[in-house]
Amino acid sequence: MTSEYDLGAVNSRVDRDVKRHTSRMRRLLMQPSSSQEAIGIEECAELVAKLYEEVGCDKVDIVKTKGNPVVYGECRGESDRTLMGYFMYDTMPYNEPGWRHPPMQAKTVDMKLPGGRVKAIVNRGSDNTKGPMAAFLNTIEACNKSVGRPPVNLVLVAEGEEELGSPNLPAYVKKDKKRLSKADACYFPYFGQDSDGALNLYLGVKGVVYFELECSGASWGRGPTAFAVHSANKAWLDSPVWRLVHALKTMTSDDGNKVLIKGFYDDVAPPTEEDEEIIAEAAKDFDTQATKDAFKVKQFIIPEDDKAGLIKLYTYASTLNIDGIWGGWTEKGSKTILPHKVTCKIDIRVVPDQKKDAMMPLVRKHLDSHGYKDIRMTEVDTGYDWCRCSVKEPVVQAMIRSFEANGGRPSIWPTSGGSVPFYVFNRILGLPFTMGGIGHSDLAHSPNEYMVVEGNKKIAGLPEIEKFMAHFMNEFSQT
Repeated sequence: MTSEYDLGAVNSRVDRDVKRHTSRMRRLLMQPSSSQEAIGIEECAELVAKLYEEVGCDKVDIVKTKGNPVVYGECRGESDRTLMGYFMYDTMPYNEPGWRHPPMQAKTVDMKLPGGRVKAIVNRGSDNTKGPMAAFLNTIEACNKSVGRPPVNLVLVAEGEEELGSPNLPAYVKKDKKRLSKADACYFPYFGQDSDGALNLYLGVKGVVYFELECSGASWGRGPTAFAVHSANKAWLDSPVWRLVHALKTMTSDDGNKVLIKGFYDDVAPPTEEDEEIIAEAAKDFDTQATKDAFKVKQFIIPEDDKAGLIKLYTYASTLNIDGIWGGWTEKGSKTILPHKVTCKIDIRVVPDQKKDAMMPLVRKHLDSHGYKDIRMTEVDTGYDWCRCSVKEPVVQAMIRSFEANGGRPSIWPTSGGSVPFYVFNRILGLPFTMGGIGHSDLAHSPNEYMVVEGNKKIAGLPEIEKFMAHFMNEFSQT
């Protein structure tokens, strides 16, 4: 009976194997897997398959796609409930400046956080999201080696293209629908504690679209067309750089916080009554100063005493963001040139009920109507749509009960500001989903990405994280 599942035995095994579990996590972290640069992907997929087998999966497949492979696994459980574990084994690039510790050596360092002193592993992927993935695999092994099976049947899906917008995940899910449809719900292991130990749970994610804009003398027919020329020639030649700057200026208000593209906000749905209640409750616990400290910023775009307003912005604001812009001479020292080409990368975050496939056409129409037909637009990542799940879903309630049994009720937010392709499992397979857990990590996509492995009374370390995951699986088995 699921109600008699021996969590005590699992917890004891976790404590016994903490060094082994930390070593497995470091193995996964230290294997390069930058999908943006096509570095180490095949090798990482093979390692993930080995880890599936190592922790006791009954079936393991490396499934080829048109892009990077998906690693599939199954593990029989004690109940008739089946949980899908979704992971991403790819990471962002790790060769940017600013790392205080080597980005691929999984070094354990002492760290002082608002919640106290901890030990953390610094490595690309420790937060996003090899760290949580390794913790969940460790938990599966602890269940298998103690009780004999996890509390629930498990279907595991690890993709290697999330940082590219998961372009081949929908096709894979449709093709493998029979096996994947065994699942009753989807779980994305993630660390839900802030740096001060506060607990958070997100009920959904925004969607994302990513593209480039390029302005060149060749496509415009004005200014330098083949190479940069001496800047003295600006006296009688046009500048593609200024043209792109002015084109970008037409897209937002002066402060950059309101998008002026016609139709951009037309489909945005207002918060539901349930959302308003959740937001009001979350605002009571929202620590604005801790958030500012974590991101090293001085202020938000609205007064920080409007906590409910800030949460609404984070969860419901559709955004247009310039990720990077470059052209001409950007190295040290001076080089007086008039560039012949300039490029920028842009992402758009979509919210209910926007459709991600509608966003690039809106931008294209805006540029054309403002006289910028020559500016080239290229999709970089396929992206994915937003997805939401009700707080009343059994899998979400199982997550909340697990929080309450391991530290207290979390602050619940309607949507995360980030994006994960839950829509694939929700809309193709009809699966409800949840993400989260205890533990703390941060600096995804940034230098010095880290996750806490030895915590304190406020912030969970790796053993506590894994015990939480076992508790969650047991709670779900009884829904």
